[in-house]
Amino acid sequence: MTHPETEQSSRIRLLEAAILCFAEKGFDATGIREIARRAQANSALVQYHFGGKTGLYAEALRHIFNSRPVMPPLPPADTEGPEARRLAILAVGEMIESLMNELMACSGGTELDQASLLLVTRELQSPRQDVADLILEHLRPTQEHLMACIRILRPDLERLRALEFLNSIFGQVVHLHNNLKLIRLVRGEPDYPRDLKAVARHITEFSLRGLAIPEAFPGA
Repeated sequence: MTHPETEQSSRIRLLEAAILCFAEKGFDATGIREIARRAQANSALVQYHFGGKTGLYAEALRHIFNSRPVMPPLPPADTEGPEARRLAILAVGEMIESLMNELMACSGGTELDQASLLLVTRELQSPRQDVADLILEHLRPTQEHLMACIRILRPDLERLRALEFLNSIFGQVVHLHNNLKLIRLVRGEPDYPRDLKAVARHITEFSLRGLAIPEAFPGA
């Protein structure tokens, strides 16, 4: 009988090898034997641990999500209280900075960090049907958090209109990451952004101005 710690070790090696291989070649071009060789594990363990390549792919994504959870601050519990709008404004800024820190930390991290980010970015751009529920489950807390803040700040907005603002916020953050080399080229700054907090403040201000929140800019 295999020792439990050995089973866990082989499972983690397979997950990490799968992340690297799937990021390099994509799902269709990656074979189970290739992943097993990289993990220095028996290819039969893919079936044993994950039920096949599709199951391994889903668990690789889940492994990434679980190892890098984005924990948004809770929106105000009292949505109509005197502090609700102020706290919602702060929460939007904190969430944007948190998302940016997560993306930029991964892009400058280890090979596994960068492969993880590439795999997730690719999946978000073109989700596979068999992991769509997993993607939605991962995104839901952040989406619900920002939507709750938008509803506090702009209770007059219909849901679809509020979603447009939500997509705009995500779009600014993702654009910075996905097009960072181009942005650096255009700006002539190879080490941009030197001050990530300043960029986060800009995106927050741009978003709050778009939402037409006057108290976010006292004296303006």
